[in-house]
Amino acid sequence: MRSIVYYWKEGLRNIFKHGFMSVAAVVIMVVSLLLTGTVTLVAYNITNNITRLQQSNQIVVWIDDSLTTREAKTLQTQFEKIDNIASITFEDRDVALEQYRKELGDDADILEDYNADNNPLRNSYVFTLNDSTQADATIKEIEAVDGVASVRADEDVIRKLIQIQRVFNMIAAAMIVGLAVISIFIISNTVKLAMFARREEISIQKMVGATNWFIRWPFVIEGMVLGLVAGGLAFLAEWGLYTELYNVAGTVSLSSFHLLSFDVLRWWVLGVYAGAAALFGIGGSVTSIRKFMDV
Repeated sequence: MRSIVYYWKEGLRNIFKHGFMSVAAVVIMVVSLLLTGTVTLVAYNITNNITRLQQSNQIVVWIDDSLTTREAKTLQTQFEKIDNIASITFEDRDVALEQYRKELGDDADILEDYNADNNPLRNSYVFTLNDSTQADATIKEIEAVDGVASVRADEDVIRKLIQIQRVFNMIAAAMIVGLAVISIFIISNTVKLAMFARREEISIQKMVGATNWFIRWPFVIEGMVLGLVAGGLAFLAEWGLYTELYNVAGTVSLSSFHLLSFDVLRWWVLGVYAGAAALFGIGGSVTSIRKFMDV
């Protein structure tokens, strides 16, 4: 217990003894976390919306005119065997014709000569997919079913959505890697100063038989505390920034884009910020200890 108290006492003393470097380390980590967190949250929202758009992006399958409505309905059992299909909706040609009349309103007279016997429309199915990246393969499986006349799918739209999703995921990943490198570098240099100031004390400790970990722990705690402080401050800053962004997004008419409320993400963001900052702080301390004095 005395050792634990000593570790924390020395670790906290190091922070206040090198106040300027400690503040600089915390500020840089807060900025890094805030930038990375904001980009990651935006990327997460974009991914969420793209996934929703991909799922709502429909494939229309027209059935051959030679099949009656009853025969067309029997094809559903074959379509259901295709793995990547999330939902299937059958559209009766006669029902579609009546719906079309309603949509035309006063102009419905142009369909006066059409009825169930000479309906120009075809029976069809509307599909949504589980995974839009597999759209090409799924379309080929659909086309292979006997009785399918043609398939209409906005494949170009699907591909562009997938490309956008990948770009933002790559940006978020690059930002996270950059955060790790910058934070570890700053914490490492902060701990180096603390070790340099106590180099004689450390030498004496080694001479009287102090173990390596007895010497390491105060510096590890120093890095962890700096990281946790930075993580907490970054979380509060992110809360305010994201809430402002959410309010601004609410005033803009974006029918196809919906930003998640921070309440949904709050605990997840706090956990990631605190955990990542603490790990980067500890990582910076361990790196500094190994490279600086070989203890």
